[in-house]
Amino acid sequence: MRSFKSEVALIKHEVLKQIARLLFDDKLEDEVNRLPRVLTRAGLTHYRCCVYKERAVLAERIKFALGFSPKEVDEEERLGQIVRERLKGHKVKLPIIDIIEIACDRCPIDRYLVTDACRGCVAHYCVNACPKKAITVVGRRAYIDQEQCVECGRCSKACKFHAIVEVSRPCERSCPAEAIKPGPSRNSIIDKDICTSCGTCSTACPFGAITDKSEICEVIDWLKSGTKVIAAVAPAIAGQFGPKVKIGQVFSALIQLGFAKVAEVALGADEVAKLEAEEFRHLIEDKNWLVSSCCPAFVSMIKKHFPDLVGHIAPTPSPMVVLGRKLKAELPDHKVVFIGPCIAKKEEAMVQDSGIDAVLTFEELDALFDAKNINPADLNEMPPSFAPATSKGRGFAVSGGVADAVSRVLDDDGLSGILKPVRASGLEECKKMLSLARAGKLEGNFLEGMACEGGCVGGPAALVEANKGARAVES
Repeated sequence: MRSFKSEVALIKHEVLKQIARLLFDDKLEDEVNRLPRVLTRAGLTHYRCCVYKERAVLAERIKFALGFSPKEVDEEERLGQIVRERLKGHKVKLPIIDIIEIACDRCPIDRYLVTDACRGCVAHYCVNACPKKAITVVGRRAYIDQEQCVECGRCSKACKFHAIVEVSRPCERSCPAEAIKPGPSRNSIIDKDICTSCGTCSTACPFGAITDKSEICEVIDWLKSGTKVIAAVAPAIAGQFGPKVKIGQVFSALIQLGFAKVAEVALGADEVAKLEAEEFRHLIEDKNWLVSSCCPAFVSMIKKHFPDLVGHIAPTPSPMVVLGRKLKAELPDHKVVFIGPCIAKKEEAMVQDSGIDAVLTFEELDALFDAKNINPADLNEMPPSFAPATSKGRGFAVSGGVADAVSRVLDDDGLSGILKPVRASGLEECKKMLSLARAGKLEGNFLEGMACEGGCVGGPAALVEANKGARAVES
């Protein structure tokens, strides 16, 4: 059995795998009500206070696997009823990411806490540093009046024993967009108006309380019904199913799963590199600097948090959309399913004329392979159904790859040196880069932002760590 990045990833995999297996076997409606019990009996029982809460959380997770947030269905509806009355023809709706409220541990929201390292010292540096006089010492121990505390952090910096620590919720800390906040009952809530759908919070929450809606039910229905479906595979696929598994073996596995054709999204990236190089040549004098449009979460951050900079976004859409539109023009009777490590792509694909009918993550694809007992390592390699991509397009999967590809296109056109790229890896770095650009303090004229650290290979639904994925792409 392969290893997972976390126990949360394992639980998600088991839920998706069982849903897929029941769908392929035409048993979902009959057996889905028993699925939480089946999963706990299979060993998913030691995470919560009791088996009953475990089953309740699993039932909510199953709803996400079916493509629903629990908020979109009546809380009294059983899983079988949802499958029977709602699933047929269902299209996943925004928002893609939401919170499983019963799984949220309602982490503490007091930002600064005094630990047992406090010695009740004579100096009382913390007391004297506090501008609100919120700290008192009782019985040789400092105490913070949380009603008076303004969370300035001066006490923590003043303490020589480092006894006052800053504590923030993992989900909240992971979100540079500041879209996650404590709700009225101390559970986390997501502000959809400023969320970029990057999905970082879904991997940051240690309780697995944040997750994304899946489209596996719709895709499996297409595969079973004989609908012609093209798998558009992101370049980050390299190394995802093991260091020795070749991309061609994954293509073979997709055909065995039921896809009619396989295309490399890197083919769209090759086209994007040419188009963005052309746009750079024609727009740079007027705009002073351009922003790559490849990462949907980065583009979303600009639109929601830096709306005054929207005019600097390159007009060319992402490689996924460029390829999707091309495939739709050539084969209008085919469905196109993007497969990658990115949750934000699910939202991007919903835009009109995206050319993409559904999105599967690498996690979801892994579950489908497992449900059908398909192991890519056991299969022979096969080429993609369309023209192969170049190393420029495949390099889009790692941080710096977009700028490098655009620069190489310009070099080939005899314009070496005119592109001065600035790269940001992770949404926190992207935010800083955009702030500097807004202030006119950024030295560069082409901004490449990747919401995930390391690039797409560090996506929230990747199967391996970003450094391993990057090595596989680069090799």
